Amino acid sequence: MKKIVLIAVALFVVTTAFSQNYKTSIGLRTGSSVGASLKHFINQQDALEAIADVDLIRHDELKIRVGGFYERHFDVNVDGFALYAGAGASAGVHVAGVYSKQFMMSLDLIGGAEYKFNNVPIAISADWTPRIQIISNSGLKVPNFAITIRYIIK
Repeated sequence: MKKIVLIAVALFVVTTAFSQNYKTSIGLRTGSSVGASLKHFINQQDALEAIADVDLIRHDELKIRVGGFYERHFDVNVDGFALYAGAGASAGVHVAGVYSKQFMMSLDLIGGAEYKFNNVPIAISADWTPRIQIISNSGLKVPNFAITIRYIIK
């Protein structure tokens, strides 16, 4: 039994102890929204990400939004590749459509995959950010997919 526990602990440490090999990156984001992303690792697994974008998915809900996320990265034993999940919040304003000029706010989730190229200062990620909009046109908003290409600053 002791051996099983030691092996389990060793596997846990090996699969969680890794580094994305960068600290801060900035990039462009496109998908159901178009915008910018700034990601900063606060330790080897945890990152903070700020996203500013224009939501394009529905013309009757066109909005400019800024969001912040806490993300946990998980190693999958492939160099440069990680899965991540997290939560955050966003706020913005509707700029067109039925809700024009109304403030909006939501609680957001994020989940995705990121690949950091070895000898190039570039990282690419694909994610899904479902949200529960709580102010202005409240409800669950699920079709939020994006691909982000980031330049690694340091």
